[in-house]
Order: sequence, then structure tokens, then C-alpha cells
Amino acid sequence: MGYEYLRNESIIRSKTREFFGVGTVVTASAYLVSVVDFMLIGALLGADAVAAAGLCDSFVDVAELFGFVLSSGGPVAAGILLGKRRLRQANGVFTLSLLLTLAGGLLCWCLLPFCGFFSGVLSNNGAIANDVARYAFFTLLSSPFVGVNLVLSSFAILDDRSKLAMGSVVAANGVNIVLDVVFMKYLRMGVAGAAAASLLGNAAGILVVLPYLLSKKRTFRFVLRADDLRETGRELASSCSSFATDKASRIFSGLTVNLLLMYFVGNIGVALYAVYSQLRFILRILAGGALQTISTLGSMLYGERDFYGLRKMLSLLSKYTYALVAALMAGLFCFSAPFLNSYGIAAEPDTVLSLRIMLLSLPFLWLNDLLARLYPSVQRQRLSVLLLTLQNVVLKILLLLLCVAAISRLHWRSVPAVAVWCLLVELLSPAVTLLREKRTCGNVALLGLEDQADRSCHSFSITGKPENVADIHREIDLFCQQNGIPRNKGVLLAIAFEEAALNIINHNEHVSMIDICLLLEEGSLIVRIRDDGAPFDPLAFVDDEDILQMNNIRLLERLTDQKTYTRIMNMNNTVLSIRLEAAENDGANDGTC
Repeated sequence: MGYEYLRNESIIRSKTREFFGVGTVVTASAYLVSVVDFMLIGALLGADAVAAAGLCDSFVDVAELFGFVLSSGGPVAAGILLGKRRLRQANGVFTLSLLLTLAGGLLCWCLLPFCGFFSGVLSNNGAIANDVARYAFFTLLSSPFVGVNLVLSSFAILDDRSKLAMGSVVAANGVNIVLDVVFMKYLRMGVAGAAAASLLGNAAGILVVLPYLLSKKRTFRFVLRADDLRETGRELASSCSSFATDKASRIFSGLTVNLLLMYFVGNIGVALYAVYSQLRFILRILAGGALQTISTLGSMLYGERDFYGLRKMLSLLSKYTYALVAALMAGLFCFSAPFLNSYGIAAEPDTVLSLRIMLLSLPFLWLNDLLARLYPSVQRQRLSVLLLTLQNVVLKILLLLLCVAAISRLHWRSVPAVAVWCLLVELLSPAVTLLREKRTCGNVALLGLEDQADRSCHSFSITGKPENVADIHREIDLFCQQNGIPRNKGVLLAIAFEEAALNIINHNEHVSMIDICLLLEEGSLIVRIRDDGAPFDPLAFVDDEDILQMNNIRLLERLTDQKTYTRIMNMNNTVLSIRLEAAENDGANDGTC
């Protein structure tokens, strides 16, 4: 006998669209501001200033390292813990993420006295050495501001404060661009003015999101108990491992790849690889909101073991983003020559062919991005580390060495060979990872985690009408049969859950759907009730006019040994823990069945 699934798609669809829209705005703003920064530096100061800023890319990566890793991995860990309704540990992750980000940013200040030394090495003590030193100084000085702004914005999105997060990003970028002009054009600070503007822009972003920290209604609190420190640190480190791998591997491979391309292919090889990097950049601007949605909404759904919702979310995001990928590919296939010319590359037959080969890699490149963000959200971090190591280091460098050998020994045309190398890296990286996932986990997370195979977890939905409450009895009966729970217990539990659902419907007229999840854990039945109505805590509500106590949860309160209510993702979430032995005893005392 199998379960008959009646599930609510409207909640998942609306939340996916909401998180995707917010993520797209935040991601696009973050990427676009760096483009505008370099355009302003070039327009106001010239090519030497652009070169000085470009030489400081490694300092930018170092300054953003702690903020990027913890603002990406922290919300994933907190989202999973929220889904499991472990609010105290989620608060610990929030607190630890903020403290580590601040500490890491302050640690970067230890490099400030060495900016002159690094600038001399990078510029070979050339004419732009002083510009490099000043730009690096302000970049490192901004590290704690960048990190704190990223972490606060990410957790605000997770806490359903998306408008606040968007306001923070817009304020930071707006102040940055305005001060770019003021510092470089009017105060004549040179290229250092751009880095100083970034520092003050992030400080402005923190001021915008500061009300979140002062709000009494926020979900995340500053809580970090000593006895929870080890477990909290383990959860945070596990979620951050893949993002740290991504950042570190990109820094290493970027230096190695550019050296090999410059030596064996020449300037055109480096230029084409830079264009390929820009394709990834454009794709992130258009569809990057999907990655943030997976980290926030996806991690919470996984924590709740709402695999149906997770599958629907991934399906929607795949449709949205691959439509954008197809549109981008079609547009650049038609306008390959103008696109190359915009980067100063002559639109010769070899370069046009190479660009079109690179375009073929975009679906696989985006698949890599989706997998790298999904694996930490479903607690498969090792697969994410494997994928990023293959994509950014192992396959990228090994295949490039083979490509170089083919160019030098087999006399392949160097420009198309670079494009084929890019395609093979993006194709083989997910192929190897997916085969590994299928072998070790038995399924592929991107295709859907099947909750039907796990009989100890069952989710279903009912509409917010009193006459549909009777459907709960049928679902509970099926669940008890599947898990060997005696029928007398099942009847008692069904009556109790009907009481709870009816209580929610009778006292909250805005409820359209109610999702119920049943989970067996260590001899207890964990019940999660989620509805999309106005804020309403069924555990605290008392109806003074209900003299006959028709609209209460008296039976459920007798059976429940633990109960909590939280407002997450703008929905009411009630969690009840019931010892099955206690349910059996109460059933015997009440004479039920």
C-alpha cells in the first residue's frame, strides 16, 4: 500500500519566486558594482589606474574571504537547523558566523604594514607601485565592513527580511559609486579613492541593516552557549567547507592557468579565457538568485525533510535559469563578433569559433554552479568539495596541460583548443561527481530526494476548510500501517491532529493550506504543522468565548511532551513531539478503542 500525496504547490511556488527575485537583485547588484567601479577608474584615471586595481585582485579575494565563506555557509547551516526546529543551535550559528567574520576582517589588518612590500613585488617596482600600495591598503582596511555587511544581509534574507537586505545592497553600492566620483574626480585621491569608496559603501550597508539587529521580532538572536560551541562549530565548518574550497581553489587556479596560457598560447589565450570568465559573470548576474534560493529556502526545506517541496523548488529554478541560459546562448551565437569586439578581440574565424564552442559549455557550467550550491544544502558537502576541486584545480590544470601538449606537439590551432579545454572541464566535472554521488548515495539530489522510500517520514497537505480536516484521519492511518504502529494509537493520534488543524482553521481565517509532516525519531513522533495564514500561535491562544471548549487542543496537549511555535518563511510553524508509549497509556486511560 503506498501513500497518496496531496501536497500544496502554491506555498513552494510563491516562496521560490520570492527568494529567487530577492537573490537576483542582491547578486546582480553585487556583481554589477565591480564592473562600474572599473569603468569609472578607467574613465577618470586611465589605463594605469585600471592596471593598479587589477593587480590588487588577490587582495580583494583575501578581504572578502571570511565574509564570502561565512555569509554563504552560515545561512545554509542555520537554514537546516531551522528546518529541524533547533532554534538555539541556529542562533549559535548566526552568532558564531558574525564573530568569526569580524575576527577574520580584523586579522586582515595585520597585512596593512606590508602593502608597500606587496605592491613592489606585484608591480616590479614600476610606476604604478604607489597606486597599488594605496589601493591594497584601503581594500584590506575594508575587510571587516565587507564581511559583516555580507553576513547580516544573508541572514536577513533567511529571516524573511528581504526588503531590508535589498536596501542594504542598494545603499552600499549607491554610496560606493557616488563616492567613487567624489574621491577620484574632485578630491583627487587617485585609485585609492575607489577602494575607500567601497569601504564607506559597506559601512552604509551595515547602517541600513542595523535595525534588523535591534528588532525584537527577528528570528536569530545572539546566543552561543559553551556546551553547544563544539557542535555549532562543526555544523558551521561543514556547511562552509565547500565555499572555502571554491574561493581558495579559484585563487590558486587563476594564477596557474593564466601563467600557462600566457607562456604557451600568448595574449589571445589569456584574453579568450578572460572572456569565458565574463560569460560566467554574466550568467551569475542573470540567474544568480537561484543559488541564493537554494542556500536559504532549500536548506530549510531539507531540514524539514520536505523533499516534495525541495523537488518542486529545484524544478522551478531549473526551468527559470535554463531558459535564461538558452536565451544567452542564442543571443551570443547571433552576435558573436560584436561581443568579441567589445573586449578588443578581433572577430576572426578562429576566435568566433572558439566563442561558440565556449557557449556550448554554459549549460554544464551552470549545472556545476547548481550542484556546488545544492550539496551543502542537503548535507553532501564532500561531493561539493570534490566537484569544486575537479572543476577549479584537478581537471582544469590536467586538461590544460594536455591541451598545451596538443598545441606544441600535434600542432593544433591554439585558439580553438582553449575553447575545447573550457568545454571539457565543465562537462567532465559534473559527470564524475554525479557518478560518485549515484554510487555512494544511491540517488542524485538534483533529480529529487525521494521521501516515498522513507516510511518514517510522511508529508501531506489539506486545504484550509473545516470539512477537509477528516482527510487527516486517512493519512495518519496509512502512516501507522506503514510503520507498524498499533491501530489504537493511530486513532488517538488522528483525533488529536484533527483537533489541532481545526483549531488553526477556526481561529485564522486567512489559512488557505496546511502542510503536515510526520516523522518517527527514537521512539517519538515529531509532528510539524505549517500554514500560510496570518501570524497565529495555536499553543498560546485561549478562546474565552469557547465555553464548551470545542475549539481547543486539549487531547493533543495531554499527549505532547514538547511543543514549540515559530514564524519562519512568513509562515506559522508548530512542532509537537509525542512519545508513542505515552500515547498508548493515554489511550488506555481514556478508554479509546
